Amino acid sequence: MVVLFGVLFFLACQQDETFEIPTEIGTEENAQLNVLLSGIKNDSLSLISISQVKGYFVNRNVHTITSNLVVKGYVVSSDRTGNFYKELYLQDDPITPTAALHIMVDQVDSYNMFNPGREVYIDLKGLHIGEARRGNGIISLGGSISADGNEVESVRQLDIQSHFYRTKTTAEIVPLPIRFSEITSNHIGMFVSVEDVSITASEQGKPFVAPRDYFDTQRTLEGCEGGSTVSFILETSAFASYKDLPLPSGTGTINGIVSKTYNGSDIVLTLNDAADAALTGPACGG
Repeated sequence: MVVLFGVLFFLACQQDETFEIPTEIGTEENAQLNVLLSGIKNDSLSLISISQVKGYFVNRNVHTITSNLVVKGYVVSSDRTGNFYKELYLQDDPITPTAALHIMVDQVDSYNMFNPGREVYIDLKGLHIGEARRGNGIISLGGSISADGNEVESVRQLDIQSHFYRTKTTAEIVPLPIRFSEITSNHIGMFVSVEDVSITASEQGKPFVAPRDYFDTQRTLEGCEGGSTVSFILETSAFASYKDLPLPSGTGTINGIVSKTYNGSDIVLTLNDAADAALTGPACGG
């Protein structure tokens, strides 16, 4: 009974918005991590890459992982401003990522535990690979399967502690430099940086989210690439705390996570915070 109370108290603390991001992890959590790392060392657990995890995906199906597999990644998303909801993005390297993974978690304010840069090991046995919305093209890791068997659903909050193992490491995430014309579906989940970007002139000064949009608003970004301009979509949730702020009217660098629209029809850029759109400089070539 005491153990159960302790678990519930620990999870409740994660919901407290005043929770200070820890630089260390607790004794019990550290012990659990050490057991996991020992398992990897003695080959009772196999550490695989994010690319290998995504290799289990079968289009429009769900695959259940039954082997003793573990994956490691670094958190790049944050739900602190509400632009992400019950989801995490992990990439395989803090500086030069080659793959990233979308994870469904039934937990809000997850940035308290899984702050950007946090190194995380995931025990994959019993989890599922598929799409959170069938056909949207985003490979997701989940804790259960939908009733129709076609989609993955969130890892339950009480199951997070038995699958997710934080280390005390919080790495500096350096956004991957890229141009809009170079972004493909292979970059989904990566934290990227694009220079010489502005909001299209007709939308400058408008709010990030249109007043009548109840879910997401798409705005048009324009990137200068040589002598031409390449358009890209900026998507912001209607639940983002900065939804009413005006879009910047200058040119500069934007940092965000590559994702897709709800139905998967378009690749978009999603921000952790409005401050990631530092578009205050003069126009390209100006």
